[in-house]
Amino acid sequence: MERSVSTRSKRQASSVFLLKSFARSLRQFLTQTSLHGLKFVGDSNLSSWERSFFFGSFVTALIITVHLISNIYVKWDSTPVIIGISPHATSILKVPFPAVTICNMNQVQRSLVANYREGSNESTLLKLLCDSDSWQSNEFNEELDGLNFAGNNLRISDFVSNHSQSCERMLLFCRFSAVERNCSHLFQQILTDEGLCCAFNFQPPEFLYKPFANNPRNLTNPDGFENVKWDPEAGYPEKLPSKFYPATSSGTGITLGFTAVLDAQMSEYYCSSTNGPGFKVYFHNPIEVPMVKEAGLITALGYETNFRIEMVRAEAVPAIRSISRDGRQCLFNNEKELIFYSLYTRLNCENECLAAYLYDTCSCIPYDYPQIYSNASTCNMLDTFCVRRAQRAENRPSWVKCRKQCLPSCFDLNYLASGFAFPLASDNFQLANTLVERINKTYLSENIAVINVYFRESVYYGNTKNAYVGLTEFLSNVGGVMGLFMGFSVISLAEILYFLILKPLAELFVWKRSSHVDLVKSLKHNAFAIEQPNNSSNPTIWHTRELYPKGISLEAFERGRKMKVVLHKCMNSAAQFPRQHPHPHHPTSIWMGLLKQTRRGWHKTELVGGKKDAA
Repeated sequence: MERSVSTRSKRQASSVFLLKSFARSLRQFLTQTSLHGLKFVGDSNLSSWERSFFFGSFVTALIITVHLISNIYVKWDSTPVIIGISPHATSILKVPFPAVTICNMNQVQRSLVANYREGSNESTLLKLLCDSDSWQSNEFNEELDGLNFAGNNLRISDFVSNHSQSCERMLLFCRFSAVERNCSHLFQQILTDEGLCCAFNFQPPEFLYKPFANNPRNLTNPDGFENVKWDPEAGYPEKLPSKFYPATSSGTGITLGFTAVLDAQMSEYYCSSTNGPGFKVYFHNPIEVPMVKEAGLITALGYETNFRIEMVRAEAVPAIRSISRDGRQCLFNNEKELIFYSLYTRLNCENECLAAYLYDTCSCIPYDYPQIYSNASTCNMLDTFCVRRAQRAENRPSWVKCRKQCLPSCFDLNYLASGFAFPLASDNFQLANTLVERINKTYLSENIAVINVYFRESVYYGNTKNAYVGLTEFLSNVGGVMGLFMGFSVISLAEILYFLILKPLAELFVWKRSSHVDLVKSLKHNAFAIEQPNNSSNPTIWHTRELYPKGISLEAFERGRKMKVVLHKCMNSAAQFPRQHPHPHHPTSIWMGLLKQTRRGWHKTELVGGKKDAA
C-alpha cells in the first residue's frame, strides 16, 4: 500500500515538473522563434492589447495557410496524373508494323457444304452460323430446338476451320518493304469472332498464351525470319537477329509499306457475316487478339483501298508507379496477372472477363474466347442459345463489374487507319501490278480487292503520363504558402521539436536522475548544511532538492566531497602558524579569512553544477 502511494506521488511530481518545464520552454520559444508574430506575443515589454493583436494576426494567418494548403492537397489528390505530348519522337523503325488481320465475309465455302442434306448435323450447324438473327427470335422454341441439338457432337471451331476459305486461296500477292514475299510465309490462320482469318505480323501462340508457352515448335519461318518477344513497355530485346518478326517498317509510303491482292471467290459464297461480299481488315497491336467482327474496316470488291496508318503510343514515367491505380488509371505490365494471356492489355483482360462470365452462365467457353480454365469445355451447338442470350447487354452486369478492373496499359501501342478507295481497272491497259493486269477484268471487278497499308510519317510523338503535382512541387507550394503567411521553414519545425518536446523531456530525465542520487546519498545530507550563528542552538538543514531544484550531478557531488577534505587540511595547516602578526593585512590573516569564506560559500559555488571553481 505504501509502495503504491509512493509511486502515485512520484508520478504526480513528475507531471507537475514536466508541466512547469514545458511552460518555461514555451515562454523561451515565444521569445526566440523565427515564426512571424509569435515573438511579440511572448514579449513581456508589450501591453496586453498589443500582444493580443499579434496573437490574433498569427491565428488569422494560420487559418488562411491551412485553407490554402487544403486546396493544394485537393488538387494534388484529385488530379494526380497529367497526359502530355512526349518530348521525344518515336521512330517507326523502333516499333512493329501493325498486325494486319484479314477476314472474308463468307463464312463457309459453298462447294464444301453443298452436299449436306437437310436435317443433318452439318445442316443444323450451318443454320446456326448463317441465320443467327432468326435463331435469336425463336427463343420460345429454345427447349424444342435444344432437343434437336442434343445428339449433335460437332464442334463449331472444327467446322469453321474445315469449311472456310484458306489463306492460300484468299491471298494472291504479298509485298512488304518493297520486297515481294510468299503470302503463306507471312500469314498465319487464326480463329476470331468473324470466323477463320489470316493474320500478318502477329505474335505466335507460344508468346501470347500461357498454355502454349512450352511448345517446342520451331518459330522461324521458311524465309528465315525469327520470331522475337516484343511488348509496348519493354520493346524489342537488345540483340536482334538480322531477320525478325514482328517486323518493323522500312520507311513511309506505299512502296515501303504492305500490299496484298485478295480473292473473295464469289462463286464460293454461301452466307455472309454482313449484307454483302467483301473483306474485313483489322489493324491492331501484335500482342492483341483481333476482334474483327465489331471493329474491322470494310474493303469492297473491285476496289483498291489505301490505308494510311497513324501510330498512337502511350507512355508513362516511372514516377507514377507510386500513385494508386485508381489515381493514374493505368496498369504496368507486371501489376496484373492474367490467367490465359502472357501479356497484359486492356482488350486481353476484357476477353478474360467475358470468358469467365460466359462460363459462370453457361458452364462452357465459346471457341473464340480464351480458355481460361483448363477443365472447361468448349461450347457446342446446344450451348449456343445460352451464350447468345448471355452476350446481350442487358444480361451482363457481372461482366461490366469485371470490365471496370481492366484499366488501360500505361504503355500501349495502337494504330489509326484512314482509308480511301478507288475502282480497279475495267479496261485493258497496262497496270502497275502485273498480277492484277493479267486477271480478267470482269473477274477483277467482281472478286478482287487490293489493299495498301503504309505509314504517313516517319516519327510520331506519343502521349506521356506524368505526375501532375509531384512531391517536389507539392512541398514547394506548401512551403511557399507557409513561408509567405507565417515565416515557417524547416528550422521552425526544429525549434518546435526542441523547445516543446525535447527540452522538457530532457529536464525531466535529469530531475529524476538527481532524485535517485539524493536517495543514495541521504545519509550524508548534513554535508550540505548551512552554518547558523553561534547563538542558534538548532542548526537548519536544507535538503539539496530545496536548494537546487534543477538537481545536481553525481560527478559534482564527488568533486565537492574532495574539496571539503582539502579545505580541512588547509585550515589545520593555517592554525599552526604563530599569531605574531595580528595586522589584518598580513598574508597569514588574509589566508585565514579566505579559507573561512571559502568554507562557508563552498555549497553555492560547487553544487549548482560545477560552473565555478571555489579552489
